[in-house]
Amino acid sequence: HDLRTPLARLRLETELSVSDIEARANMAADIAQLDAIIGKFLDYARPGNVNLTSVPLREVIEACLFSVRNRTDMRFNLDLSDDLMVLADEVELGRVITNLLENARRYGKSLDTGVAVVDIAAKARDKWVMLRVRDHGMGVSTEQLANLTKPFYRGEAARTAANGAGLGLAIVEKTISSMGGTFVLSNTTSGGLAANIKLQRAPAA
Repeated sequence: HDLRTPLARLRLETELSVSDIEARANMAADIAQLDAIIGKFLDYARPGNVNLTSVPLREVIEACLFSVRNRTDMRFNLDLSDDLMVLADEVELGRVITNLLENARRYGKSLDTGVAVVDIAAKARDKWVMLRVRDHGMGVSTEQLANLTKPFYRGEAARTAANGAGLGLAIVEKTISSMGGTFVLSNTTSGGLAANIKLQRAPAA
């Protein structure tokens, strides 16, 4: 918070002192990007302690989709039941889903349509819930897959959804790990990148 307060002040001073509208808009955009990057650093630096509770997975996903429901450059396919419950920190899980959706929006669009089609599917398997978020974009090279979750790594397609920081997918992996799950990226056979998440299944009430 302390790091971001000066940026808010700078943005206000820029709006008041720069008379040229275009220059003011460009400066404001640069400041907003810096603010986003600092936000990613703060997210990554946050302690990994989480409070795990029984969370309805579909409700969390639908809440994340609500904020992008009016986007014309995204389309979603959901395949999961209403009764899937996972052990998770609800706020942190929402951040994970939002991060993956933003990554798909930025880098998973079809070259033909300019639309990012995102498939979200989940199913229970023994004591786990397997969640898969995939797009239908170009995917990445095999060499890059192992590096995409490394902090500050910038692949040739910049598939880190971190507004320049290279932390987006690293934050996802760290968060999922803190909840006792696993996070693995893979290319799909039909094209596109898939985020494969394994979360602890909540015990039946």
